[in-house]
Amino acid sequence: MKVAATAAAVAMTAVLGTASPSVAADPDYENYWFGCNIESANNFKLRLFYNSNLAGDYRNIGYAVWDFDSVADGTGYSPLTYCGFRSAGSGQHVKNNAASARNTHSTYTAWIYYNSGYKGAYDLVWGTVNQLDATYNENASFEWRS
Repeated sequence: MKVAATAAAVAMTAVLGTASPSVAADPDYENYWFGCNIESANNFKLRLFYNSNLAGDYRNIGYAVWDFDSVADGTGYSPLTYCGFRSAGSGQHVKNNAASARNTHSTYTAWIYYNSGYKGAYDLVWGTVNQLDATYNENASFEWRS
């Protein structure tokens, strides 16, 4: 009986010990918490801007986002917002508010969609796009494609 209880405790510790890193490795979680670092980690290759011509506030995004207004933040779901560097768009929701974009990924094209769930009209971003066309201020999701 004592051996079984010890084995169960060890197993539970192993399960709980791996729970935290899996949360931190969640793409939504990383997009939510690390997308405002000035030059974010190397994974954050897409930068959406509030204004045309890469102006106004921005948000870095590293991983596909099903819905810009519903991103797992570790305790629930929250909208992605512009970073708050005291320029136009500061603190505004990213959804339906991006006017231009920059993709610094060397392999993948950023697909920015009009609707959530990677649906509807889209803009392809490879390099710098000074103004989005099909999704100008009407953007709801994003994914990488090769």
